[in-house]
Amino acid sequence: MAANAHPSGNERRPDRPTMSSARIAGGIVALLMLVSLAWLAFASMGPEALVEPTVSIEATGSPGAASGVVAADALRDRSRLLYDRTQSETVDGVNVATGGAPQADLTARQGVARSREIVEKWRAPGDVTAILRKPDMIRGTSSLPYENADILEQPEGRDWRRERNGAVAYGGGWLILGVLLALALFLFARGRIRIAEGPAGTTVERFDAAERANHWMTATAFVLLALTGLVILYGTPLLLPVIGPEAMGTLAQVSAWTHMASMVPFIVGVCIMIALWVRDNVPTRLDWNWLKAGGGFASEDSPNPPARRFNAGQKIVFWGVVIGGVSAFASGLILMFPFALFGYVGMQWAQLVHAAIGLLMIALIIGHIYIGTVGMQGAIDAMWSGQVDENWAKEHHSIWYDRITDGSRSTKRLSNSKSSRPSPAAGE
Repeated sequence: MAANAHPSGNERRPDRPTMSSARIAGGIVALLMLVSLAWLAFASMGPEALVEPTVSIEATGSPGAASGVVAADALRDRSRLLYDRTQSETVDGVNVATGGAPQADLTARQGVARSREIVEKWRAPGDVTAILRKPDMIRGTSSLPYENADILEQPEGRDWRRERNGAVAYGGGWLILGVLLALALFLFARGRIRIAEGPAGTTVERFDAAERANHWMTATAFVLLALTGLVILYGTPLLLPVIGPEAMGTLAQVSAWTHMASMVPFIVGVCIMIALWVRDNVPTRLDWNWLKAGGGFASEDSPNPPARRFNAGQKIVFWGVVIGGVSAFASGLILMFPFALFGYVGMQWAQLVHAAIGLLMIALIIGHIYIGTVGMQGAIDAMWSGQVDENWAKEHHSIWYDRITDGSRSTKRLSNSKSSRPSPAAGE
């Protein structure tokens, strides 16, 4: 009977699997996203935020007594006077406190007595018969030289505000944080997608200088659009309590102008992308097979489905940028020239559509950035140097690789089973 063999102290024990730095980072980000989503869920269940007046205007009339009535009369008359003179372009050098307006000293004071009570009264529906009537615009007096600036209340305003601050704002938060959580969990579970056969050491050209320059111009413009758009949408609830009103006012103004200026290189870049790549991004049956196989990303043993120059995932990004970019451009123009084409309802829909498209595109591009950087080995080289490793090209774009090399350099097709690949670093 043979004795059982025991490993000696000099024998090498099998390596235990270790966690790579990429997977550890994915786990940390996933935890942060879970905490952020929990906070978002808690915030979304809170009461509706009301915009309450914070500044009151008082006037000292001739008797010397402060009077809200005198202040209201003075403000109304002076605003009407300034508006009329602005429209007639005679406001320069004119003292707007004259010309029939009450002679009173106006003083702005912080704080409004019973401000919430005032707002609740504004929100009250009134008698039942008023509900049956078509709501009308309520106009006041404004010194701002903008069309419809004197409309203080309009029928769809409450609905627009509820959707903008509710479905769009919270929905965008769930979308962006949810995408970040999904990608972080994928990185934690899967690790980086490595080149199965390892780098070949030889490269092929994937994008030329013109394509790369246009890509980075469009990408830079989009990042500016995304960041400034997020400031415009979320700045008041998230940043205002932290940086204060003065800094928030400056940041909001800079963000608004940067947002509009960045639109120009972005839409130009999108148009150039259409001219350069639309032919290679026409959907085919091959794309459906790629999607069913999950691009071969599910595990190390998943086969890489064949793909042409752009796979189905890249085509989704392309058409998302094209359709979303053109739609955001159109709705943005409507917002830049208010009431030129539409009334209040059209402007409100343009704002909601513009915000929703922007949030969807941000979520899409986050996925695109992930797979092009930390998610996949060798992917960043395509847009950085324009050259990609030959093994990377054979694995992820086999049909395109065969076409550009005429099959002469592809002497051995990568096995679908990937059984002959070298083992990647432990835990990756």
